[in-house]
Order: sequence, then C-alpha cells, then structure tokens
Amino acid sequence: MERADLERMTATKLREYAMEKHPGIQGDSGMQKEDLIEAIIAEEVRLGLRPKEEKRAAPAAPKVGDLKAKVRALRADRDKALAGKDSKVLKVVRTKMKRLKRQITKLKKVS
Repeated sequence: MERADLERMTATKLREYAMEKHPGIQGDSGMQKEDLIEAIIAEEVRLGLRPKEEKRAAPAAPKVGDLKAKVRALRADRDKALAGKDSKVLKVVRTKMKRLKRQITKLKKVS
C-alpha cells in the first residue's frame, strides 16, 4: 500500500490495518495517525515489502535580503500599475508585497 493510500485512511482504519497486517508494531493503539503511518512504513521496509523511502530535505528558509529584493521589484510593478490605473494588477502586487513583508517580520523575530 502506498503512502498516499495510508494518508487517506482514518486513524481507526490505520490501527485495524496495523493490527491485521503488521502484528509486530507495538503500541499502535496509542499512536497518532502520522506515527502510525511511519510505523507501518518502517515495518514494511524491515520486512522487505517496500523499498526504503528517501527523506525529503526541508526547503531552505528564504533570506531577508532576498525577500527585500523581491519587495523592491514589486514596488516598481506597483508604480507602473498606479501610473496605468490598473486596479487589478495593483491589488495583486500589493497583496504580494504584504505577504513578503510579513515573512520578513517573522524571520526577523526568529533571528
């Protein structure tokens, strides 16, 4: 069974599946859904029923300088939209700028 199939199942169904197909999994009745999925996959890898999954690398966090450069580029687009009186483009550009500025603020708080 693929990971996507397991993720579509409810936690109750996953527990039943684990008890039926993989009795070697201990403590499945108290596990959360994500833990159950990982335990089932680990057990299937251990039994040789599936190849070992590669862990996906987390996406790199954007840097403040990169985000500020994007904001500067959007300011130029905003000025063009203002000059051309294009309200639809202006709204989109302002929304993007607002989201980037929020990201910048969050990154500064973490640092």
